[in-house]
Amino acid sequence: MGDKFAVGVDLGGTKILGSVVNLNTGRMVSTSKKKTRVVNEGLDLVKRISLVVADAIDESGMDPSKLAGIGIGAAGMVDREKGILLAAANLGANDVVLAEPLKAQFGLPVKVGNDVEVATLGELNFGAGRECNNFVCIFVGTGIGSGIVHEGRILRGGSGTAGEVGHIIVDNDGLVCGCGGYGCLETYASRTAVAKSIVYDLGRGMDSVLRDKIDPQKGILRSKAISQAVECGDRVALRAIHKAARYMGLGLATVINFYNPKRIIIGGGLVEAVPLFLELAEEEARRRCLRIPAKKTEIVQAELGDFAGTIGAALLVR
Repeated sequence: MGDKFAVGVDLGGTKILGSVVNLNTGRMVSTSKKKTRVVNEGLDLVKRISLVVADAIDESGMDPSKLAGIGIGAAGMVDREKGILLAAANLGANDVVLAEPLKAQFGLPVKVGNDVEVATLGELNFGAGRECNNFVCIFVGTGIGSGIVHEGRILRGGSGTAGEVGHIIVDNDGLVCGCGGYGCLETYASRTAVAKSIVYDLGRGMDSVLRDKIDPQKGILRSKAISQAVECGDRVALRAIHKAARYMGLGLATVINFYNPKRIIIGGGLVEAVPLFLELAEEEARRRCLRIPAKKTEIVQAELGDFAGTIGAALLVR
């Protein structure tokens, strides 16, 4: 049989990334990217996704009718059967119908899954999860999400929301999270949390090379800028990374103690850009979790980078 191809779309809090993917090899034929701009929720999202899909197909030079379909990994809770984005705190969007309008526009089957779930699917088939039947995949970005692989299959849970590691509570009286709760891990260990920590220290008058690279109102800071600051020994950046990594370590220890996975795979822009983050988080996790799993649980970096989501989303079609 010949190779099959599909479009995979990673719908994240800051960007929409799309690729035409070879379903047999996991290789990408083409890519397209646009910023996620949500003003009129559903209309904006569907329009921007359709532009990314169209650009990726055009760039590939392939006949759309030859594609197996379109897969979308959305940052939030989804109804997989109906293709609806139910709730997405980091997108500010709720009850957005994704599958039907895209199916009508492109004449292709459309499948929808959670963004980290599909990134986990990508790592399972073509990345750091190959030949491992029991692992947890955690991605650190605008928020923190994870996917669970149990006996070689994605574990979705009773309501389809299994793996919300970002909402493990690490501080009972902690900061307000985008989910409406308090003290969630992602309010302390995500890239957003790192940026907020830096803004706070700058507001206290601490000096940093990041002062002119961050918007104090929006708190947006790229992983690359954090990486450069850490590399030059910037005290504010290092303080923020140490704090975030310590909390991430607590989250990892909880996952290890509860699920006892053979392997934990960690990815996302912050992890890739700042190796120190993963190093410190692993150190804290092994120090805080139970003795036997502390020795046996593998903690490794994801292999597919930014494209784990698009590759995994395309696999939804398969």
